[in-house]
Amino acid sequence: MSAAWVSTRLGFLLLLGAWPLSEALPSNFMVLGDWGMGNAQQHGTAAVMKGVATAKQADFVINVGDNFYKTAGSGMNAESQGGVTNLSDPLWKRYFEDVYDDSLKEMKFVTVLGNHDYMGNTSAQLLYHSLDERWILPDRYYTWSADLVHESVTFVHLDTNVFIQGYIDHPENTWQKEQLAKQNYQDQLKWLDETLAASKSKWKVAVGHHPIVSHAGANLYSHPQPEAGVSMALVQAVLQKHGVQVYFCGHVHDLEHLQDTSMDYFISGGGGFGKVYDADEMMMDKVQFLSNDAGFMVVTLDDDKMLTSYLNTKGEHIYNATILPSK
Repeated sequence: MSAAWVSTRLGFLLLLGAWPLSEALPSNFMVLGDWGMGNAQQHGTAAVMKGVATAKQADFVINVGDNFYKTAGSGMNAESQGGVTNLSDPLWKRYFEDVYDDSLKEMKFVTVLGNHDYMGNTSAQLLYHSLDERWILPDRYYTWSADLVHESVTFVHLDTNVFIQGYIDHPENTWQKEQLAKQNYQDQLKWLDETLAASKSKWKVAVGHHPIVSHAGANLYSHPQPEAGVSMALVQAVLQKHGVQVYFCGHVHDLEHLQDTSMDYFISGGGGFGKVYDADEMMMDKVQFLSNDAGFMVVTLDDDKMLTSYLNTKGEHIYNATILPSK
């Protein structure tokens, strides 16, 4: 994959810089989410990622959010459950710089925001690229495209927090309430529709924090999600309209592959720990794979196929799937 340009909703074009990309194609990347905890599982996942990077099996990381949690050892209180406070917050070093080091030191983390990030200062995450160029978060939602061998791929990175009605009705803390109040989900939907309509790429890939579908279904969210109002179904409708083949996300602390007639959905939320959820039987017919292991994904994308693999903290490939560009 060649170096790529990023287009934000404000119309700016930013070169992602000298990515450590080889001339050889196809493109290889990792998908990581829900990692910022500083625990043994995060370090174990990072160790396996370093092995993937050392073997030149990935060029960059797609980071699907919940980048920083506030645990008991990092000053958690009722108004501080996640995120960072500013650019000098010690969690940058503790959970990011000192964990994803060595062979990951130069690898770009192409990032979206999760709900725990909204419990802190999201502006600090948007600005952190000025201190560490591998942190790519040019806006709350943005797109970029790159060439493969003969075809191309368009990625759209979304801020899915604005589509979760529960956060609007019952914010998890003051930070989240005030920052989400400034966002407009309709603007993002319009941008998404226009961006995908303009794309000429054979491959269209969407990235967000929250699942569109999950084995946990309605059991997933801490706040009940109403049938009406803002929901991820609005995002799904636009993605389906424009033939997006794959959606990568996190939020659920496990590893999942789900499939319906239009799209493949990959959840890679095991960057910090794995968790067991109550299953929603209505969703289980979509489930192709489910594991509560901590871990991440490795993806190889070329003109005609996407090869996906889940790895656990032992470095074992626990699931593999091949996705074709059209069904």
